[in-house]
Amino acid sequence: MLEIKVEDGNFIDSEGYILQLRGVNLSGSTKLPFKPDGTTHFDQSLSFHDHRKVSFVGRPLEEKEAAEHLDRLRKWGFNFLRFLVTWEAVEHAGPGKYDQAYLDYIERMVALADKKGFYVFIDPHQDVWSRFTGGDGAPGWTLEEVGMNIENIKDSDTVIVHHFQGRNYRRMSWPLNYQKYACATMFTLFFGGKTFAPKLSIHGKNVETFLQDHYIEAMCRIAKKVAKYKNVLGFDSLNEPSPGWIGKKNIGEFSGLGFGKLLTTSPFQEMFLSEGRTVRANNAYMLGFTGFNLGKTKLNTKSVPLWQEGKHCIWRQHGVWDYDPNGAPMLLRPDYFNKYRGRKIEFYPEFMLPFIKRFKTRIQSVQKKFSIFVESDPGSLELDWDEKPKKGEGTVINATHWYDVSVLMFKRFIPWFGVHIFKQIPIFGKQNVKKAYEDTIRMIKEVSIKKMNNCPTVIGETGIPMDMNGRLAFRTKNYSHLEASLDRIITSIEKNFVHYTLWNYTPDNTHSLGDRWNEEDLSLYSLDTPKSIDEDGGRAVRAFSRPYPIRTKGNPEAISFDMEKSMFKYSFRKEGDEIPVAEIFLPEIHYGKGFEVLVNAGTWKYDSKKRILTFKGEKSVSYYGITIFPTKK
Repeated sequence: MLEIKVEDGNFIDSEGYILQLRGVNLSGSTKLPFKPDGTTHFDQSLSFHDHRKVSFVGRPLEEKEAAEHLDRLRKWGFNFLRFLVTWEAVEHAGPGKYDQAYLDYIERMVALADKKGFYVFIDPHQDVWSRFTGGDGAPGWTLEEVGMNIENIKDSDTVIVHHFQGRNYRRMSWPLNYQKYACATMFTLFFGGKTFAPKLSIHGKNVETFLQDHYIEAMCRIAKKVAKYKNVLGFDSLNEPSPGWIGKKNIGEFSGLGFGKLLTTSPFQEMFLSEGRTVRANNAYMLGFTGFNLGKTKLNTKSVPLWQEGKHCIWRQHGVWDYDPNGAPMLLRPDYFNKYRGRKIEFYPEFMLPFIKRFKTRIQSVQKKFSIFVESDPGSLELDWDEKPKKGEGTVINATHWYDVSVLMFKRFIPWFGVHIFKQIPIFGKQNVKKAYEDTIRMIKEVSIKKMNNCPTVIGETGIPMDMNGRLAFRTKNYSHLEASLDRIITSIEKNFVHYTLWNYTPDNTHSLGDRWNEEDLSLYSLDTPKSIDEDGGRAVRAFSRPYPIRTKGNPEAISFDMEKSMFKYSFRKEGDEIPVAEIFLPEIHYGKGFEVLVNAGTWKYDSKKRILTFKGEKSVSYYGITIFPTKK
């Protein structure tokens, strides 16, 4: 594949073409061990209690089936992969013990992606820290090294884990772990251990240094394996980083995000909960950051501590709270995580940015051409990067995620309703939702232009639950509401001419298990979907398999696609003295029965095997408009 460089906010290949990168996250089930099967619907006692003896070889793709899946993605028009790995997959056996079989497997998958025509960036994925705290990412020993006992997690009520709760698991409740003790503490230590837990050392290093060193070295092991492949653009620094409790104004209050009925506990309650104390938690009904209480529920009724014998809460050690003479917990420093030495804490510049710089330096010591894809805490635009790349060195790329949280959390598509995630306001009316979506992407792109040296913008994740509206599509085989929901997302991205990787493609997705993780079901593909010629196991294919300019010699001006009419329009202008050229992908599902092309000047030809229309302009014309629509029956 051709090498890519970054210039003036664009990805440009070695032949001078401006690229459009459209891809998927591969894959949702990467979060889980392949052996033993880590599907969260199943009992995970074995892989929790014997977590050092797991294997992720086969995630994201079983090797014998990998070519088939990549060919399918190419047929749909994708040319870009956000390739998921986890820290646990690399270093599950213990600190400094790396899974060589997994590293070799990753190299083979990247080589295959190169052969199949995909650009790749590696995503070290995590959600709520680890599998053991309700998500994925970090090895189990990270919890053990700070003194936690994984076998006590369930009964201590300090995490929300799918397989512990079974049928009682509440839809999309896993993000609540960001407010729970185990996850919030680990992230606070990872980013702010030197500041907030100076007394906690592991093997002679402060806990922050210890955790970051091991995480970065694990990713460098992957970097060394893939450094020679031209299709690898770089690494994500960390998926959806969380500040933990850093920045909390008052740890005596719950201040988290939630949707629907849930239990809410303050950080202070979580602290004494971790020591085996019973807590009366509020039953709340939440709509985002606001809600109302519906009574109380007791947690940790068996008085089980999270800690190993002889250990106790790290934050009690540091004087944040203690017990009064009667043995009752008392909060001593409610603003402990909000102020340091008398001044207010700012998470991104003081904690996140130094981590990104460390990560970038180490990864680029392996391969200087690797770019670093960065993102902030979801729901915020707290990114800033003023260092300009050195010659021949990769840059930093804005890879912010964006979802309509009303669709994601409630799993409902309402055409006239949406949420502006950055303004944190509900939006009513079809046209207003459309404008809000476009405004959201514009705001993300403006960060790239104004605060990040005009770097490219890649929407690292966006997508929809395929089981929305009560799994209607699975029952009726009618995907029209899924197509409409996904189309309005992608249309807003196209308006701003930025790149994206949809969440996600899971090769072992089924309708009953979804993406095999925490009852999420966003995969574009399912084993249970009919394998018709044009859809081939896809879901909402009409929305995501769409025409687009793969590469352009010239400056793109505007792109639009009317999914219902299969009407594609693209305009661009000549740059310098070179004759303009555009290579446009035309998907089978929209143009399989023929198409017509209207242009204001120039000529075109079509490669039916690759499904690529190549347009060539003229010396005397500076501006071009191309319209493509299906042949009338």
